[in-house]
This record gives sequence, structure tokens and C-alpha cells, in this order.
Amino acid sequence: MKTFLRVWHERDLKNIEEHLFVLGELSGECYKCHTIGIELRDTCPACHTTFKYIGFRRKITLHYVAKFKEQHPHLECIDFDDFKKALSKKEARKLLDI
Repeated sequence: MKTFLRVWHERDLKNIEEHLFVLGELSGECYKCHTIGIELRDTCPACHTTFKYIGFRRKITLHYVAKFKEQHPHLECIDFDDFKKALSKKEARKLLDI
């Protein structure tokens, strides 16, 4: 039986920032150019970035992830809260280096 498990991998935050689609309750956002209200496609209609990652603003179930991955197998699901925390740490380090 196959199922989804959380697995931690090192990823380049800059690469995720430039290729992330964030799905909210009703619509999505391109994280690179912050265009909101867009539907999930392969590329952003505003800045034409190619989406490689998706993060969810709300809590999701494994059933939802399975259905989503079936429809969009090329996108890597990331934990959006983990991503935001990592960005916050990166910004804090920048401030401390000044």
C-alpha cells in the first residue's frame, strides 16, 4: 500500500521562492511576483515563472494531497509553514549581519 509521509529534504529557498504557487481557500498566488487570484497552471500568467512547488495556506488532509498529486504529478508539495519559518530565519540572519 502506498501513502504519503512527511520527509525532510534540503532545498534552496531562493529556488522555491521563484517557483512557488501558494494555494489559498479560493484561489492562488505566485510567490515570485505576488500576483493573487490566479488559477493553478504550469506558469504564472503575470511573470511567466514555471511552477515547481506548491504550498497550501490551509491545513490539508492526506486524501487531498493524493488527489492533488494525481492531477499535478510534476509539482512538489511543500509545508508552507515550514517555508515561512525558514524565510523568517534567513531574514533574521540578514539583520544580525548588518
